[in-house]
Amino acid sequence: MLDFTLISLLLIAVTPLTSADTAPENPVLRELLEKGVTMSDGKAYKLPPPAMGEGLSAAEQKAVIEKIGKAKGYSFADLTDSRTAAPVVIAIRALKDSDDETSIVRSIDLYFIARGKWEVLVSKEFLDGISKPKDGEKKNEVVSKSGFLTEAEMKKRGLKLESTPEREMKFVYTTFSLFDQVELSATRLAVATRSKTALVGAAKLDPRFAADAEYPNRWRPIVRDADAEIAYGKPHPYDGGGAYAKATKLLDPADAIFVECHLVYEEPYGWFQGGEMLNSKLPTVVKSRIRAFRSKLGIAGAK
Repeated sequence: MLDFTLISLLLIAVTPLTSADTAPENPVLRELLEKGVTMSDGKAYKLPPPAMGEGLSAAEQKAVIEKIGKAKGYSFADLTDSRTAAPVVIAIRALKDSDDETSIVRSIDLYFIARGKWEVLVSKEFLDGISKPKDGEKKNEVVSKSGFLTEAEMKKRGLKLESTPEREMKFVYTTFSLFDQVELSATRLAVATRSKTALVGAAKLDPRFAADAEYPNRWRPIVRDADAEIAYGKPHPYDGGGAYAKATKLLDPADAIFVECHLVYEEPYGWFQGGEMLNSKLPTVVKSRIRAFRSKLGIAGAK
């Protein structure tokens, strides 16, 4: 889940944005930080503010990275290593536990550093291309449907978004599987903003798509029939999720980019029957995707 969230949030900025001196207002990010995401229990869960602020000195940036790495036993040198297999810090927490058949609320925080050219990372060509497999690469079998609502689709639903050169607003829809056990469909209001040294994408599930005929917010179990063919169980509404990703150009090392992603979501009992599926499987998947991300950024910068 998290690796796809990271990529999809960065992809919000495929339309070139003006690089302002300071970060423009991002209304979705502000809502996630100040109001949070309201779950089925009626409680709102706030996301943490970005670890890497803007306008920091090289020493201040290093202190942020050292603090993040210390929790996992990594040094600044470890995290800024230029290898594609450099460490990744990921923390998965249960904000609301469940000892019965009710949902769990989880938060995921991800931090890593990629080495490459900032102008490449924020370019339309790179952001638009990182989700597309190259010749010979295996097609992504996790995501079955993804994209942005068109002007015609928004008009059909009585929706309108007003983007500016500093702020891009889109409706992002995605249908993907979670470890071949759950199919999750989500349509989010997403906003991307950029300054000269930071790129931010923030998104939240939009309740106006709760029962949409084409892009509903729902989940359904993935099951196998008598012939071991994939089948789907009864669909259930889903409205508990919000996330943001931020990429920051570091001062030292000069070619280093600090990336963080924060996610809060509700995990219905019916997904994994209360099991710790994410804790056991997600870190391995995420690290693999980040290695690929780092590799593509390095290759693109070398061209």
